[in-house]
Amino acid sequence: MTKNEIQGELQKNIRAFVLYTLATFILMGLSALAVFFFANKGEEQVLVPNVTGKSLTRALLEMQGKELYPKLQLRYSDLPGEAGQVLSQSPSAGSIVKAGRRVTLVVSRGVVIDHLGNYVGTNIDTVKTKLDMLYGGVDAPPITIAEPVFKLDSSPIGTILEQEPAEGTPITQGVELHFVVSKGASESLVRIPNFLGSTISQILEEMGKVNLLFDFHGHIANAGETAGTVVSQSLAAESSVAEFSQITLEIALPAAGAVFSGDTIVENTRGRNEAEVAGMSTNNFSNVSYGIFSSDISHYPIAVPVKIDAYPPEGSPFTIASFNHIGGNISLPYSVPHGTVLTLNVLNQTKERYTVQ
Repeated sequence: MTKNEIQGELQKNIRAFVLYTLATFILMGLSALAVFFFANKGEEQVLVPNVTGKSLTRALLEMQGKELYPKLQLRYSDLPGEAGQVLSQSPSAGSIVKAGRRVTLVVSRGVVIDHLGNYVGTNIDTVKTKLDMLYGGVDAPPITIAEPVFKLDSSPIGTILEQEPAEGTPITQGVELHFVVSKGASESLVRIPNFLGSTISQILEEMGKVNLLFDFHGHIANAGETAGTVVSQSLAAESSVAEFSQITLEIALPAAGAVFSGDTIVENTRGRNEAEVAGMSTNNFSNVSYGIFSSDISHYPIAVPVKIDAYPPEGSPFTIASFNHIGGNISLPYSVPHGTVLTLNVLNQTKERYTVQ
């Protein structure tokens, strides 16, 4: 090989080497740029879930699923039953943030109540409302109120005059509060009507007119008694008693298979054939049940509206009786179709349902 040929070959090799070296540097540069941009790309954005009101355990699981990290803050809350629940969060639910962001969760440490307050001079309904707000829905509330004792006093009706246990008593376990409550400075008097011989419908109407606590008892009508009427009363007619005194009325109830005229039994169908029964009365209510409804409600410092409604299997519902009551036992007679549902309503809230058999 001549000298010129050797020089030409070397020049070719040098150019190839230079091109190879440049290509290598370019490839390395591109690779470095790719790694750089991949390592520094923007973090994924996520939607902050709504965990307010949820348990801390549930909140943590939801945060983990979104690749968010919680920052916990603990504080006491006003309502029992919230211990361990998330009270608030920041950022708020629905915010768009980068994955890995910290979300502040304020978690309840529970209610801090360690002793009884002073309730004397406060209206008992106000105290009940406050405790209901604090412990509503709690299986074993730390504070409950026993049935209060009412007495005459110049303080406004419903004012708490005395309490037991006293203010400052530690609440280490369930505490039952006993109150003495004012029922006003004086008692109104009620003149007792003569209820003897009154029918069930007449008694139910009268209950809405006189402020008495009616206590009804019944027995199957004896010979000489008119079924469906009052046969005795515990307080003498025309006497005067304190408002909402208790009066006991005894009612002679009809035997099974009786025929009604209005709400008074006129004859008995036993031993009679179908034709004889058909001729006895056009008002044959043999499908009617009769009895005495009884229930208990809370005591109130003042009389509250009470209503008994009837929902018969057929036909429209109707009101059996509407009257005022201060609480305790409630009873009243009824004469309604079989299967009727009776509802006891106090302050426009249904307290009990009873199906007449």
